[in-house]
Amino acid sequence: MIRRVVSFTLSVSMLLMLATMNSLANRNSLAQRVVRTNVRQIIRNLETDTDIFKNSLDRALDHSPLDGTRSEDEINEYVKNFEHATDKLKDKAEDQKHAPNLAREVLVRGRSINTFMRKHQLGQDANNDWARVREGLTLLAAGYRINWRW
Repeated sequence: MIRRVVSFTLSVSMLLMLATMNSLANRNSLAQRVVRTNVRQIIRNLETDTDIFKNSLDRALDHSPLDGTRSEDEINEYVKNFEHATDKLKDKAEDQKHAPNLAREVLVRGRSINTFMRKHQLGQDANNDWARVREGLTLLAAGYRINWRW
């Protein structure tokens, strides 16, 4: 009799455990879909904010002592490479194998721009627009669960 009770209890426990695991798997699947949707939106916002930043940076550089210098050429190249990396990430955002590394590349390129922006005061518009891009990068890092510090 005890053997039957133990067997029944174990069977019920196993069924409950399987039901719980299935429920958790469904929640994880939903959470992953939400994260993927959010990451795609973060990338779209990042692209828009980067375009705005690029324009304000160009205007600021044209009215700064950096106009026509090698430093201006370098920051323009940084921004161009940053945009290219962001485009690659957008194309592969769903690819779990490559997307996190592409996100890291975007972040590293963003760090170079951030260093430049901290070093050179280029006006309020460029600084505010960069702050929005930087916020997007912080969200991107969180979306891909990348531990990131500026």
